[in-house]
Amino acid sequence: MRAFLLALVAFFAALAGAARAEPEADFFKSHSVTLYIGYAPGGGYDLQCRIFAAHLGEHLPGNPVVMPKNQPGAGSLRLANELYNILPKDGTALGMIGEALVLQQVLGAPQVAFDATKFEWIGRIVESGSVLVVRPDAPIATIEDALRHETTIGVPGAGSVNALTLNVLDQVLGTKFKLVSGYEGSAQIRLAVERGELQGSGSTPWPVDKRWVLEQKLRPIAQETLEPTLDPDLSGVPTVLQLARNDDERALFRFFWLYTVIGRSIVAPPGLPVARLAVLRAAFDATVADPQFIADAKKADLDLAIMDGEKLAALIRDAVSLKGPVLAEAKRVAGFTASNQQP
Repeated sequence: MRAFLLALVAFFAALAGAARAEPEADFFKSHSVTLYIGYAPGGGYDLQCRIFAAHLGEHLPGNPVVMPKNQPGAGSLRLANELYNILPKDGTALGMIGEALVLQQVLGAPQVAFDATKFEWIGRIVESGSVLVVRPDAPIATIEDALRHETTIGVPGAGSVNALTLNVLDQVLGTKFKLVSGYEGSAQIRLAVERGELQGSGSTPWPVDKRWVLEQKLRPIAQETLEPTLDPDLSGVPTVLQLARNDDERALFRFFWLYTVIGRSIVAPPGLPVARLAVLRAAFDATVADPQFIADAKKADLDLAIMDGEKLAALIRDAVSLKGPVLAEAKRVAGFTASNQQP
């Protein structure tokens, strides 16, 4: 009798589990998913999101339509605030926001209306980082030259990672970058560089824009990454850590360029039902392992660097926990940027 009762309990537990799983399948059968992109069409974010969106629906229960939608503004700060406060918290709204917005929260930027630790992090597709490039007729060819000559550099928005980190180089090293913001994305900056309206770009993803850099004969002068890119075309181009002159500067640069590790990640609003979060993370894992997705990413020259949602969430919690002298110095250095974000 005891064995019979235990078997009966196990049967009803399995039945209840199936009943809980079934609504998730039913939900996505009757709902489409929008993948919001915090930047304008034509840039790295746009490309990566669209490749991912093309395959995600195949791995969600019910195979819903997944629609990419550009929603640029203030280096994706606007989208981050909307994901956190306005957009549906049921799994139908996902987004890719700027990886440096976590740093903006830590620094106390006034327009940040979210807590990054409460977002539901789904997973990372690629690591980030860009290459600072200038036109061949620019007055600089190296970072050392930038200490002596003012150079106009295009950045996507005042709230963008490029605006933040280039201001850090100005503050710490004494470079004379004159930042021109207001561009919706890297595609618009590329056009402005080609027309001669700008002398360089601080928003050049590598290797996505490598061909453009070589065709335009642009000069790479710094890798905005913590680790050097293993590409012979960037041989001899220093990383930001290699520009640091002492341990204090290295600690500071490790914080500001942490965004390169956070990378291009998919995020959902806070408060997602636990079962639905699990479904979305499982779909992410299946998508990035899909041979067709990998093939499409390779065609687009994407260097995939996958991180699952749980590890990504832990990385975010660690970043937000920064305190002590390093945080105080980071706030001092970024004071101008953090207090001048555009809504």
